[in-house]
Amino acid sequence: MDKDSLIFEGIIRKLNIDEAPEDKDTEKDSSNSTYKALISYITSLPPRNFVLLSSLIAIALIDNIDAKDQIILGKFINNIGNTILTAAAQEQINIKKDK
Repeated sequence: MDKDSLIFEGIIRKLNIDEAPEDKDTEKDSSNSTYKALISYITSLPPRNFVLLSSLIAIALIDNIDAKDQIILGKFINNIGNTILTAAAQEQINIKKDK
């Protein structure tokens, strides 16, 4: 098994939240910790693996949908990215003001 396969296998394991928690608080904590672990894992990937992962996700998302729906999906995901970047930029500005 090659290195990239092991990386993506780890991502799949982090996404696997099939266990049914006993109560809603545990479910929320579990979901939140899984989300944080996944984000931490993705942001710590080396540049090549990061680009490869995003490309594989994009290819998987466009499988079996027509061009019009691909455009809509791409714009939707682009908007998510722009919102995240805007929030991060604002946070950095606020941190600089506080110093």
